[in-house]
Amino acid sequence: MTRTLIRWLSLLILILILSGAGSAIAAEGQIYTIKKGDTLWDLSKKFIDDPYYWPNIWSKNPEITNPHLIFPGQKIRVLDGRLEIVPAYAEAGGRPALMESTEQTPATPPAEELITIKSTGSGDGFILTDEQPLGLLVDSVDNRVLLTRDDVVFVKMNDISTVKVGDTYGLFERGEVIKHPQTKKPLGTMMNNLGFLQVIELEGETVVAKIGEVYREITRGAELFEYIPQRKEITLQRGTIDQQGLVVAARDEKGTFSTNDIIFVNLGSDHGLKSGNLFYIARPRQVSDEIIKQAGNFELPDAVLGAAITIETKAQTASAIIIKSVDAAFIGDKVSVVTN
Repeated sequence: MTRTLIRWLSLLILILILSGAGSAIAAEGQIYTIKKGDTLWDLSKKFIDDPYYWPNIWSKNPEITNPHLIFPGQKIRVLDGRLEIVPAYAEAGGRPALMESTEQTPATPPAEELITIKSTGSGDGFILTDEQPLGLLVDSVDNRVLLTRDDVVFVKMNDISTVKVGDTYGLFERGEVIKHPQTKKPLGTMMNNLGFLQVIELEGETVVAKIGEVYREITRGAELFEYIPQRKEITLQRGTIDQQGLVVAARDEKGTFSTNDIIFVNLGSDHGLKSGNLFYIARPRQVSDEIIKQAGNFELPDAVLGAAITIETKAQTASAIIIKSVDAAFIGDKVSVVTN
């Protein structure tokens, strides 16, 4: 009987010790070592089931200039439904890391990579509002109708005094009129990017040029605008002004948009938007009539559909690429610039 009692007491003490250790672990939090390919979005989803939590980590850690590309070897603590970056001093002599990794933390972090945008080779285009063309492609040397790379053409410029040999201009054609999704008032004209040309000779009022890269068929009448090389890499930067707008168009003619699709929004440089600014895409949540009858009128937070990064800005509009999508986006969905 005595031996049995001693065994039970020993077991109880062991349980209490283990329970105390477990409580200490729970209070201390789980430490995860970041591996190649991890993103704050994915880690937020994995550990606290909230992919939209990552801006909180980003805003509290200014050294992370790009929230979707973090260094392998960095450590994240999972604690009480939140994530936090473990500072280097904590590993040196502060809190002990409870989950040791076999990976070696690099002494010097590698230079931060840029977000890579995969070009489709068709150009992004822009929405024409108040911008004026710089010139017009009027003819080709051999009178061909369809023009392509390395063809020599004649161009009429609006101000010949500003043109010199070696200048490069973008070639565009007018597409459909873009209307505001809510008011249906015209916002501008979609300008399709055809390619670009470079000036090779000046003959009085006539400019002789050679066509460079071609994204679509080029014909006489193509309009010249400022040449902006296609951007394959974008450095993410925080927005400085809290702005909201709408998705007003997309480069490809389809009804829904998701990761890697190019969209256009009715925010531009006049609103403080810059290339590299991040914004959320969201939509109001739909509440059934039955629920409204039971609970009355009330507002729910918008459902976040994904995130996008600004590629190029014009005065009133901008193009952007969707970098993350949790649900399909549509024309008319809301966009909000991320500032924290």
